[in-house]
Amino acid sequence: GPDDHIALEHGATVLAMELARLQSVVETELRLGRDLMEELLTGGDGERTVALARALGYDIERPHRVVLVECGGTDPEGDALFHAVRRAAGDCSLGSLMGLSRGVIVVLAEVERSWTEFRSAVLFHLTNRQGRCRVGVGGVCQGPAGFPRSHREATLALKMQDAVRTADGTTVFDDLGIYRMLAEVEDTSSVERFVREWLGPLLDYDENKGAELVPTLTHYLECGRSYDLTAEALSVHRNTLKYRLQRIREISGRDLGDPGTRINLQLATRAWATLLALRAKTS
Repeated sequence: GPDDHIALEHGATVLAMELARLQSVVETELRLGRDLMEELLTGGDGERTVALARALGYDIERPHRVVLVECGGTDPEGDALFHAVRRAAGDCSLGSLMGLSRGVIVVLAEVERSWTEFRSAVLFHLTNRQGRCRVGVGGVCQGPAGFPRSHREATLALKMQDAVRTADGTTVFDDLGIYRMLAEVEDTSSVERFVREWLGPLLDYDENKGAELVPTLTHYLECGRSYDLTAEALSVHRNTLKYRLQRIREISGRDLGDPGTRINLQLATRAWATLLALRAKTS
């Protein structure tokens, strides 16, 4: 009857006002959360940052890691990727502090989790599950001052996947081994000289001819000199691989059968990959 209609109209009005209020609160919290993340990644005012975090209910003085997610073929500015990462972070209980930085999604993870499972969860929540998805994980930081370092480490971990041309996956800075040690060298000039000494002719040949000799040598050494594994990693025929290896021997003048030579060549290829990642990180 008429009284019921009036009650429904009043109830709908009150509900609409409450939903508008909640939406405003959510938008404010998201904006403040992005501001907080930006301050943490750029090393902003410590006391102000801690106060803002506490106001939002975040304890940033607990151990955290910066985690970067990049998905090829998916617009990083769009809602789909952001919500996929947010849902995956919720599934893995990583924390809710997220944002966008230089085309990648940034997650400030509060706890240790299986980063491979996190990447799988992101792919699960993406509409286009055939797209690329890469994850880079920085080292642990114990407070606000450590977030910029962890962010740099996560960026380097992500770029290493480009440098070594591996399949999309998850790279943790702590697990980079010799790459990590090379990346932490303050003066890279000695590293560059070592790379030129061992790979110079091959690098020049690749640049002049548009060849892939250095990447071929890299995969060959990383695959334990297995022809089958190397050919699969490079997506080339075994005969193509054999031809490239012969050209590597001729152009470099190195004996790939000598253990000492292989050690230095493998270190040089890893140093070369690290330098590529460092240059990409700063560009």
